[in-house]
Order: sequence, then C-alpha cells, then structure tokens
Amino acid sequence: MSLSAEKIQKEDEMTIGGRLSDEMDFGCEYSANLPKIFQSLNISLAFTSYQAGRLMLVRSDSESLDVNFKSFVRPMGLTATENGFTLGVYTQVIQFHREDGLINKLKMPLQRIEDDVTAKKVAPTPEEQISLNVGKGFSDEENKKIKEEKEAFDEYQNKLYEPVDSRVDACFIVRSSHYTGMINIHDIEWGDEGLWVVNSSFSCVSTLDPNYSFVPRWKPPFISDLAPEDRCHLNGMTLKDGKPAFVTTFSKFDTPNKWRKNTVFDGTLIDVSSNEIVVDGLAMPHSPRWHNGKVYFCNSGLGQLCCYDPKTRVSRVLAEVQGFTRGIDFVGNILILGLSKVRESTVEKPAPLAEKYAETFSGIWLFNLADNTEIGHLKFTGNVDQIYDVAVIPDCTFPEVIEANHPRVRNHFCFPSLQPI
Repeated sequence: MSLSAEKIQKEDEMTIGGRLSDEMDFGCEYSANLPKIFQSLNISLAFTSYQAGRLMLVRSDSESLDVNFKSFVRPMGLTATENGFTLGVYTQVIQFHREDGLINKLKMPLQRIEDDVTAKKVAPTPEEQISLNVGKGFSDEENKKIKEEKEAFDEYQNKLYEPVDSRVDACFIVRSSHYTGMINIHDIEWGDEGLWVVNSSFSCVSTLDPNYSFVPRWKPPFISDLAPEDRCHLNGMTLKDGKPAFVTTFSKFDTPNKWRKNTVFDGTLIDVSSNEIVVDGLAMPHSPRWHNGKVYFCNSGLGQLCCYDPKTRVSRVLAEVQGFTRGIDFVGNILILGLSKVRESTVEKPAPLAEKYAETFSGIWLFNLADNTEIGHLKFTGNVDQIYDVAVIPDCTFPEVIEANHPRVRNHFCFPSLQPI
C-alpha cells in the first residue's frame, strides 16, 4: 500500500538522568488510512524501543497521527489492560494507572512549586545543581558548556509545565514500581497470580513478590540451574487461562551465553504445561501470543509472522515482511506487528534477513487475520531502528503518560473517598 506524504518530526526529550540525550530523529510516514482505523476502533498504540530508550505512543485525531514519546532506560516488555499498562525497564517493572479524572488538570498550566502550599521548597536536583557550579574552578569553555546544559534543561522543564495537547482523551500516571535488578525482562503479562515476567538472565519465567527480586516459577527442561547467565535466551511468553502456556527461546543451550555463538538456528516454541518443544529450528523467535485458540509468534530472523495450532500441531507462515518481526498484539481480527531493522550484534550467525534484503524497516504493520493481508503500516524514516513490544491501548485515541520524573506527579492525586477506620 502506498504511503501518505505526511511525516512526523518531534523534538528530543531528556533522559532519566537529566542530560539531553543523543539526538534522535523520530520522523515517520504512514499509510493514509491509519488515522481513521485507529479512530474507528477507538484505540491507540504503545510500543517500546530499547535502542532509542523510549516508550512511544501512536495517537490519532482521525486526520493525522501523532507519535509521542517518554524516556526510560532500556524499555522492553509491555502489557496493557483497560485500567492501565505495565512496563519492564532496566531494573524495574513500572505500573501506570489510568486516571481520566486528571485530564482537565493536564490541560491547564502546572503550578510552580514555589506557589504550592504542600511543598514550597525542595533540595536542588542534580540538573539544578548545574547552575550552582558555574564559575567554580572551571575554565571558560567548561563554564560555557555548563550554561548551555542549564539553558537546555530549563527550556525542557518549562515545556513540562505547559498544558498538554488539547486532543488528549486519557491519562496514565505512574503508580508503583518493583525493583527486580537487571534480570533482562522481556515479555510480561498479567495472569491469575499477578504479573508474569520473562526473566532472560536466569532462563526462567517468574512472578513478582515485594520481598524478593523475583520468584522463579518455570524453566525450560534443558536448563539445569538458575543462574544469571542467559543460557538459552528465553525471551517470549504468552498466557492461556491466566497461566504461562507457551514460550520462545533462541536455543537449547545450558551454558552461559552460548546462544550468541550458535552457528545454526535452533530456536524453539515450547509448551509450558507439557515441557514439550512443539516447534524448533526457528531463527531468533519472539513474541508468542495466544489468540482465538492458536499461538501466533515471530520467526524474527526470517521476517516471518507465524501461527501454531495446538490441535493439529501444525505451524505455518502467515506473512513475510521486510524487517525483523518482534512484538504482537490484537484488536478483534486485526493483528498488530512490530518490525525492526536488522542490526549489528554480537551473535555468531546474523539474521538471514541481512542477506535477503538490502534494506529492512522499523515500524508497525497491521494485518487482517481473515486473509492475512496487510491493511496499513507506520514506518520510521529516522534512526528509531529497534522495536521490542507492542500493546493496544483500548478506549482512547490520544492518551498522555505522566512518568515518575514528570513535575506533574507532585500534585496530580488519585484517591477514593474517606474510608472508615
């Protein structure tokens, strides 16, 4: 399908640490039907790019798309419900709660802390400390750089105090966080025992408990011990009836990080309940998802979208695309698929896509599962090269996310009525 001429350009944001991040080009182009598709379905999309360090939102006003982004350290696993969404990052799992009662407040300028009766003064942040360092034992060149950083930070902060886009129709505000340590969180999903996470470092599927980094619950049958060694690169998981049902791995190795040295493709799709490898010989598989009685998954290294039917035990290729497939979600009979560019990596055997195509793409592709045809896509034209996970945000087309380091967290409250003692 031909692309519209529309492009989206966004100014860069700050990193968690406060300094301006390396310049990113978020330019993209998309098929002309996408804005109306999102509006008619009353959805927006969220996806993660660990390479760009961003959680990104694709929003629509029916005429055009808007790509909004928030900075996080190594965002990967992502799952959404009608009440909010959950994000796995470098050492944390972060929960965002949907609170549309804050929308009107978001559309007003944020009160400065000096005028806030609850907290008129706080200690200077590391970024504010920059201005205090000017002239203190630094050269003229160093002072100039410090001033430039301070001016850039002040400009960025001032934007955060401005009203959000008037089109915003949903608010997601950070509510809680669990620190796991660097367990290399990949897929995450809510089930009957809370949040299930793919713990790639320890080659297992885990749940979370406030008293522990994680609680290991299942490991592939060929993994002999739990150790932070990423032995087989367990990366994908899907639940069925509230429990883990299928996972993907890059290999069957039981040796620290050996999958990177593999000279043949031996990825697997494993049935968790039976410990049976139901599909093997896969090229870097990702993102198994249970939908309508079947398991959809990515044979990523070949740019394939696949489907496994547990009843017939047959796996088939539904579509092949010009990108590294990773990240799947659904809305009705539409499958939403993430694509990434083939990148240089430390693996011994690169993805076959590098040989098959002179160019690969990064973006979001939509397919009609009735006939497996493409119905639209969004393609990044800048340097957003890697997408990990994709999630449909229901019942809104123009959401806003308030992350933990946003100044609006200070006085945007959500609470029930007074409860009896």
